[in-house]
Amino acid sequence: MTQVFLEIMRPGNCLMASLAALIGLLVADSSPEPLTAVLVALAVFAVTGAGNAVNDYFDREIDAVNRPGRPIPSRRISPDRALAWSIILFGAGCLLALFINRLALAIALFNSILLYLYARNLKVMPFAGNLAVGYLTGSTFLFGGAAGDDLKITAFLFLLASLATLAREIEKDIEDMAGDMKGGAKTLPIVIGERKSSLLAALFVAVAIGLSYLAPLGRAYLAAVTVADLLFLAALARILRGEAPKAQKMLKAGMAAALVAFLVAAASGIGYI
Repeated sequence: MTQVFLEIMRPGNCLMASLAALIGLLVADSSPEPLTAVLVALAVFAVTGAGNAVNDYFDREIDAVNRPGRPIPSRRISPDRALAWSIILFGAGCLLALFINRLALAIALFNSILLYLYARNLKVMPFAGNLAVGYLTGSTFLFGGAAGDDLKITAFLFLLASLATLAREIEKDIEDMAGDMKGGAKTLPIVIGERKSSLLAALFVAVAIGLSYLAPLGRAYLAAVTVADLLFLAALARILRGEAPKAQKMLKAGMAAALVAFLVAAASGIGYI
């Protein structure tokens, strides 16, 4: 029974978010207190898990058709327990953030509210859901920066991650247009058209590539991020050719390479300008 509470959190996603936050912490502070690092990892793990659990709560009817094996539709956990578990996790994440500093607490509180609103309302609103996912992905680096008392340097990581995620979310919406139209969804490509959406996604990728070279994270980072940017350029070409499935997969590969570049920056001990 206890296993289902971990499963509904999607621990793999939680671990990736925690890793991103720790990279943000190390970029902001090359030698953080071990306790701070533990608090950062646990807080992000809890809030991310809460967001996944509350998302399953609001998606339970859709999942009953599309993903019947998930905890709620498979009746391994009741909707009420899933919602209560998400609230407990949100509270635990914010409590852990309180022991870091006030800024970390503010980010944790804001993200908790946004995750709830995304699951309940924003995901079905044109572009609002994309923006929320973009911000939430990038904010893990901001949270680490807040814990390391340097948001300025992690702002670059936040922007790069957010822009790349926004582009990928739009491309995923383009890929899913046929099914979304049948289901009555109002995604950005359905509202403004595939071509305009593709151009917007391409703009986000181009800006991300440009900003990646402005981050003052050292030569090792610049070498590593060039690999990511080559993948982003390939994705950009596919976006402009209207190849959404290939574009979003290439963006995913670029984001993974960018994460490695951020890790290289953290390992290089670059904590401030």
